[in-house]
Amino acid sequence: MIKILLDTNLLIYREDHSIIDDKVLELTKVLYDSNKYKIVIHPMTMEDISHIKDSKERDIFYSKVKIYEAIERPPKATDNFNNLVGCSKLPNDLIDNNLLYAVYKDCVSYLITNDIKLRNKAKKININDRVLSIEEAINLFKPIEEKETRTPAFINHEYLYNIELEDNFFDSLKADYKGFENWYKKKSREGGKAYITRYPNNKIGSFLMLKVETENEDYSSFKEPFKKDIRLKVATFKVANTGNKIGESYIKIIVEEALKNKVNEIYVTIFEKQEALINLLSEYGFVQKTTKMTERADGSLEKELVFVKSMNDNTYPNFDWSNRNTFIVPIQQRYHEMLFPESEISTQLSLEDLKGVNTYANAIKKAYICKAQTQQIKPGDILLFYASENKRSITTIGIVDNVFSQFTTPEDLYAMAIKRTVYSLEEIKANFKSNSKLILFKYYKTLKEPITYNSLIENQLLKNVPISIVKVDSNLAKKMINI
Repeated sequence: MIKILLDTNLLIYREDHSIIDDKVLELTKVLYDSNKYKIVIHPMTMEDISHIKDSKERDIFYSKVKIYEAIERPPKATDNFNNLVGCSKLPNDLIDNNLLYAVYKDCVSYLITNDIKLRNKAKKININDRVLSIEEAINLFKPIEEKETRTPAFINHEYLYNIELEDNFFDSLKADYKGFENWYKKKSREGGKAYITRYPNNKIGSFLMLKVETENEDYSSFKEPFKKDIRLKVATFKVANTGNKIGESYIKIIVEEALKNKVNEIYVTIFEKQEALINLLSEYGFVQKTTKMTERADGSLEKELVFVKSMNDNTYPNFDWSNRNTFIVPIQQRYHEMLFPESEISTQLSLEDLKGVNTYANAIKKAYICKAQTQQIKPGDILLFYASENKRSITTIGIVDNVFSQFTTPEDLYAMAIKRTVYSLEEIKANFKSNSKLILFKYYKTLKEPITYNSLIENQLLKNVPISIVKVDSNLAKKMINI
């Protein structure tokens, strides 16, 4: 949880009897309606409030400010610090310096103030990016709050209190973890949410719950405790409805949440019996680091493996451009919408999309079928997918897993691409040739800003409209994409 310190004057302004300014109201809504932020006060705020002359007003402010948690034993601004930022003999100036020192010493993540003098002091010690005006705070925090991780249509991000704990889906979790029901109810009261899918009969088919942990998290139960860091915990990950690539969809969600919350690591604890989940996570960069003992409902202890994924490694969604060929791959707009729904602002959903039947959209692993003659593509190469027709832009990056050609029958080709291709067996039969090429690849990224055809021409990455796969300069492509 991100700790945010409010300047005393801003705090008083918010809590007095005046009509609240629109900007303060907007900031209040962003911070107080979220479970990502925690408003804290500095103990010296009480001293600042003591300077209010009207005793009745002073008592009112005291009573209101007590609802906020105070920073426990914050370090006191040193003489060197006061000399560096400047400090007069006025009591308010010393209080301001101590608020600033709390940011400098990482007691909190941010300080919000409209005091220009205080923000100028922050520039002297290079923490002005963490000492924000109201306007800056709104611009920083509001987009984070408003950006809901995009999910396939059949996956819902639901409040726990709207998910039936009595569903037999949870039976194994109740058996594996002592106190699971109490933990679930506690998280529900705290406003917790989970990603879920349901069967046609409304029974739960899968469940994913995530938690962002701060540097204060206790890892003493681990055989080798983690160092302090900001992490994303995969609190619960279970898929009963297998076969629809829901697990891969959840991997995408986990990684997107990690990127959105700017964490350094993701971790999950897994029982050794959960082989399918271990294999899935291992494929996307999760590595076992340590173990812990977990008490089951019957009182017995069972070992859990602790798997960790670094967000700075060269596994999904990161990759290294060096020693790889890069190809621009044209794809028709209708197939682009089906294969890469992440890059579409709005797409007409089919009944199959809503049911999760279109597994090629859910999967990280996808298939591209073509008649391209190139023999240069090999595992590890970079694919830049170019949406033709309306978009005329590169939108998506994929990394090659494998390449196959020389199929005897269309059925052979379809069997290798099934559940990863947008093409039906009938479409493959209609267009099949023995030299048809099947490229299996992993979806890696959707570009925030698609690279238009005109830009590709101007920067000489392309000479004309791509009608088949084109090999391009990797260094120039990397420079243009700039990720």
